[in-house]
Amino acid sequence: MKRLVLCIVVVIAVSVVSAQTRDERWVESIQVLSLAPCSVLSGHVKVRLQAKGMTHVTAQCYVRDSKKEKPQMLMLTPKGIRLNEDGKGTFPLNLKTMPHGPLTIQITGEGTTGERDLYELQLYNTGGKATVAGIPDTIPAAARGMQLVFSDDFDGPLSISRDGRGARYNAHKPTFGDFSGWPFGNPEGLENPFSQRDTYLIIRAHKDEGTRGSTGLIATVDMDGNGFRAKPPFYMECRLMAQSAPGTWPAFWTITNIHRGEGDELDILEAYGGWGEGNPGSTGYWVTSHFWNQNDAEGKPLKAPAKLIETTTGKLGTSWSQTFHTYGLRVDSLQTIYYLDDEEVWSHPTNHYSYEQPHVILINYAIGGASGWKINLDRYKNTSEMYVDYLRVFEP
Repeated sequence: MKRLVLCIVVVIAVSVVSAQTRDERWVESIQVLSLAPCSVLSGHVKVRLQAKGMTHVTAQCYVRDSKKEKPQMLMLTPKGIRLNEDGKGTFPLNLKTMPHGPLTIQITGEGTTGERDLYELQLYNTGGKATVAGIPDTIPAAARGMQLVFSDDFDGPLSISRDGRGARYNAHKPTFGDFSGWPFGNPEGLENPFSQRDTYLIIRAHKDEGTRGSTGLIATVDMDGNGFRAKPPFYMECRLMAQSAPGTWPAFWTITNIHRGEGDELDILEAYGGWGEGNPGSTGYWVTSHFWNQNDAEGKPLKAPAKLIETTTGKLGTSWSQTFHTYGLRVDSLQTIYYLDDEEVWSHPTNHYSYEQPHVILINYAIGGASGWKINLDRYKNTSEMYVDYLRVFEP
């Protein structure tokens, strides 16, 4: 059933670009002084910040109510943020007039000699206006002729255990291969990265001083291979949003083999966060199909077809960190098709394992690790969150 709740994403920045270029000089100047990252709040608040070396700083976010197809950009500081000689300034947030739920505020800064900075402030608005959230009551076009076989609106406590046994989800990749620089945590104990609010599953990445940190993954089968697998032909989709910061690596994907050996991996979404030298600097995300331990007719390893998808030119016109997007996958006997917000964005011929074997579904918020990108969440107090609205699967 479709529900309306308010989701706020605040991004503070001078401007948002689709990809960084070599002549841009990115710095980490902006610091938010008054609000802790991922604060839960409502009403009227004042954001106090410091942006040393910046001469022009602005804040904006994207909002989407239940009546509008496309998110609207809300400039929170039309005249910019006035900074004193120490680079400090403030701007107000009236959360009563903003969407309910997760909010990304982008704060951008620009210096006199071309320095640039982009800071994403994640907040959760417990008040505010209703927006689109929850499982829709319509069937996606790519799933016509199919029926719903699995769904989770994440509107209640998460059923998960460290090995998946006795629960709906496994907190680790079965049966090997955890790959995050900050380890995937277990739901038991202080390292639990999972929480639930309204219609969202929240996966929190956090690192206390002197620890390795923790973040989260959910998989639909346990370490024995028991649980839910999508059987081709199928269509699946997940609606989510995460932060773009150095090291953040949200993903939605499937695997056909939980053991080492031949099998397929279909990455429906792999997004890499962060701007500046040594960071991806992109508002797009990758879709990739891996054909593990398989060779072509010439005995060479099968190549992994992949494509960079630019979200800002798509149906909703926003990046993966600014607003929620729905990421979809359809696998049939002929084609493997990837979707963004119900629109086809890429396809390739279906590999035989992808069609012959059922698929385990995984959603995770990795931080660094196997991605190869550096981790630098210091100015976010080593805290970042991923918000998952829903997951659903259709089969004939």
